[in-house]
Amino acid sequence: MFPTLVAMVALRNYDATPQAAAIRAVSFGLKSPAIVRRANVVGRYAAVLTSRGMMEGSAISAPILVQHFSFGWQALDLLNFRCRLESHRLGRRIDALLMGGMPGPEDDRPCRAEPKDAGPTADVEALRRLMRGPLVPYVVASGNWAMGEWYGGGGGESLYQKRDGHWRLVRSGGGAMGVSDIRAFGVPQADWCKFGIYDAQCH
Repeated sequence: MFPTLVAMVALRNYDATPQAAAIRAVSFGLKSPAIVRRANVVGRYAAVLTSRGMMEGSAISAPILVQHFSFGWQALDLLNFRCRLESHRLGRRIDALLMGGMPGPEDDRPCRAEPKDAGPTADVEALRRLMRGPLVPYVVASGNWAMGEWYGGGGGESLYQKRDGHWRLVRSGGGAMGVSDIRAFGVPQADWCKFGIYDAQCH
C-alpha cells in the first residue's frame, strides 16, 4: 500500500480542461483512461460524465464536479448524492445547468452542514495544489492552520501549518481527525469548528 500512497501524492491533481481533470480523477491505475460522455460547463464549474472510469474498485456512473482555479481545473466531488452537490452552495440555477442531461443523483436529503472552501483565495489555491487524492471537496485556511478533505483512493483529511510563508503538511491520513488529534498538534480551538472537526462542540 505504501508505494501506492507515495504515487498518489506525487501525481498532479489538476489539469488544463475540466474533461481532462475528470478523466484524471477516475483513471488512476487504469491501463486505458476513462472516456468523456458529456460535459456541462457553467462559468468556473463543470460536471463531467465519463465511462470506463473506476474509483476504489467500483465503476463510476455519476458525473464529477470540477472547478477552475488559477492553476487549472481540479476535481471536487463525485455527484452520486444530491447533498454532495448542494454542499458547494452554488445555487439552484447553476446546480440545474450542471446536472442537465446527467444521471440523477440519489436524494439523500436532508443534508448536514459540510465545510466548503474558506479563507484567503491565495491560501486556498496554494493548499489545493498540495492536496492528495483524486477528489478534493474543500480546503479551509484560518490563520496559520488549514485542513482539507480528499477521497477517491481511500479518503481522509490533511492538516497543514504555514511556516515562513509556506504551507507545510503536518498530517494526512485515512478517516476524520478528532479533537484529540488536532489538539495534539496545537491547532487553536477557535479553528476546530471552521475545519468541521466531527467531535468539536459547535453551534
